[in-house]
Amino acid sequence: MELRHIRYALAVAEDRHFSRAALRLHVSQSALSTQIRDLERELGVELFQRNSRNVGLTESGEVFVSRARDVLGALSRLVSDVSGSNVEQVRLTVGVISSAGRVDVGQALAALTQRHPGIDVTVRPYGSEVVIDGVRSGAIDVGIVGLAPGRLPKTFSATPLWSESTAAFVPYGHPFSTLPSIRLDDLRDVPLVDFASGSEARVQTDHAFAESRVPRGRTYEANSVDLICSLTVNGLGVGLLPESMSAPHPELVCVPIADAPHRVVHAITDPAHSSSLAREFVTLLSDQFTT
Repeated sequence: MELRHIRYALAVAEDRHFSRAALRLHVSQSALSTQIRDLERELGVELFQRNSRNVGLTESGEVFVSRARDVLGALSRLVSDVSGSNVEQVRLTVGVISSAGRVDVGQALAALTQRHPGIDVTVRPYGSEVVIDGVRSGAIDVGIVGLAPGRLPKTFSATPLWSESTAAFVPYGHPFSTLPSIRLDDLRDVPLVDFASGSEARVQTDHAFAESRVPRGRTYEANSVDLICSLTVNGLGVGLLPESMSAPHPELVCVPIADAPHRVVHAITDPAHSSSLAREFVTLLSDQFTT
C-alpha cells in the first residue's frame, strides 16, 4: 500500500463520487478506479459500495477511512514538527461554512502562502456539522463554523471571530421590506426558507421558534446560502440567514429580528491533530477582526 492509495480512497470517500474525486486529484477516472480496485484487492475487502449515482462506504470502508485520516494527520504533524519553519510540503485543509461572509479566507491564505510558498492548500465548503466531524477526525485542519452558544465541542481549540444574529431576508416590495425590524411572532405561519433540518444553522432557528412558542410555517429547505437567496428572491418564503449575508446579497432586503437566534463564528482546530501551520492560519483569521 502506498500513500497515494490512502489519499485516493479518502478523496472518493469525501466526494462520494469517482469522477469528482478524480477531478480534484488531477487524475483520470479510470486511473482512480484502478488504484482503488488495487487497494481493495490488497486489503481483501471492498471499501466502497458503487452504483450509477454515487458511492457509499462499506463497513470496512468506514474503518479504513477513519484510520487513514489518522495516518495522514500524523504524517502532516511529523513533517511540520521536524521541519519547523520549513513547512513547504505541509498540507492545510480548511473547511468553511457557506455563511461565513465576514471572514476573508482568501486574504488569510494569501498571507500564509507568502510566508510558506510550497504548502498544499485545500478549501472545502461544508455545513458546520460536517466541518466539526472533519476537524475531529483530522481530515480538516482548520474549520470555520457558526454555532449557537453551548454547541461547540469542549475538546476543540476555538478562536471566536465574530458574533451576529439571524435576520429575515425578503424581496423588495415584501410587506416586511420597509420595517425597521420584526419579531419571531411576525413569522407565525409565514412560509420560510431555511437550512436543512438537523443542520447546526437550522438547530438555532428551530430552538428560537420553540422558545418563543411560535409555530413554524411551511419551510423550504436548502443546503447553501445562494440557494436560500434564490428561493427567497423568487417569492417562496422569508429567508432566514445571518445578518452578514446582506452585503453579498443586495438583491434582498435584510430585516433584523429583535428576538432572533444568536451565533458565534469560530475558527476551530483539534489539539490532537493541530499543526503549527494550522495555528498560524487561525491567527491570521483572527487578526482580521482585531486590527
